[in-house]
Amino acid sequence: MVVNLTDYDRALLNGKRGPAGQLAMSIVMRMAGVYGASELMDITAAHIDSTIYIGEAGLEFAERLVDLGARVAVPTTLNVSGLDEHHWQEWVVPTEWAQKAHRQMMAYQRMGTAPTWTCAPYQTQWRPRFGQQIAWGESNAIVFANSV
Repeated sequence: MVVNLTDYDRALLNGKRGPAGQLAMSIVMRMAGVYGASELMDITAAHIDSTIYIGEAGLEFAERLVDLGARVAVPTTLNVSGLDEHHWQEWVVPTEWAQKAHRQMMAYQRMGTAPTWTCAPYQTQWRPRFGQQIAWGESNAIVFANSV
């Protein structure tokens, strides 16, 4: 199936807006093919759900995006991280895990996200309005967004 793209989308896919945009758009296009999408829709906000450090792949992906110059294009909040950034030593948390979790947290922040670290982004200043198109991950956030 062919996906109808805007000029902006084509520029991203062709790398004219940088390597990070090209990588992101190639992933979006791959998923569009999986789901049989014929077009994409512009969004006005996002909530990233992949912020908990669960292994090298997530950390490497976030740091690769940063290395490629990634910056969020719309206001973007972050889900919980799994690390108490200020008091993790008071818990039984392996130092190496905490350091990698912190690196992943910082990578997302370097992309220009809002470090909300919440599974309820609708309780922040970025609460969606009726008719607004957003891209949110996280189960309860999705239910909320689909209800307004």
